[in-house]
Amino acid sequence: MMGVIHGDKEGKALLDKWLESAAPDMVTLEFSRYGLNFRRSKGESLRRKALAAIDELKAEGSAIDEAALDALFSYIDLPVEFAAASEYCNRSGASLFLVDMDRFSSANLARMDKVIAKENLRMLLGVEHSEKRRQKEMARLFFEKGIKAFAYTEEMRARDRHMSNKIGRLARRRVPARLVHICGWQHLCDPLGFYAAFCPKKAFIYDKALCV
Repeated sequence: MMGVIHGDKEGKALLDKWLESAAPDMVTLEFSRYGLNFRRSKGESLRRKALAAIDELKAEGSAIDEAALDALFSYIDLPVEFAAASEYCNRSGASLFLVDMDRFSSANLARMDKVIAKENLRMLLGVEHSEKRRQKEMARLFFEKGIKAFAYTEEMRARDRHMSNKIGRLARRRVPARLVHICGWQHLCDPLGFYAAFCPKKAFIYDKALCV
């Protein structure tokens, strides 16, 4: 299991290296088929609308935080984890499977028009965005000191149950020599043991070694 920080562009190069080192013949990804199709069909249109609204905000003299802007586009665009996994599988011949739930993805993406509305962008992009730094700080607390500074939500529970079941079915059907599951780092804690049957080795890709 490789834990990532979603939306971190710097994570792609690190994930590339981890995948080459692990050399899996099957990769599963915390990403839904709905999310893929939505971004492929509407991503460019949403990006253009967002850029038009941002141009208006700049013309009005509104401040735009670049980190917040990067975070916005990382949500609109295809995730870097998908790019890394796709490129690796194309090079190696490994199989890639998207295993997250469409239901939650659909509910979250249904709000995109509101997210990129001008007045929402004025608030969203007008403050310093430090989510990546916050995520790294929480991850360090968890991996280095065993301090859990985040909640394991009902949504995470439902998704982990769904993803682990799907991974199990895929593994039984295809019997991979080595399987890698790429997910947000918080899923590595697995407090209910959904992934325990796989006896996974776990890595936070920002570290140099297996960490959990």
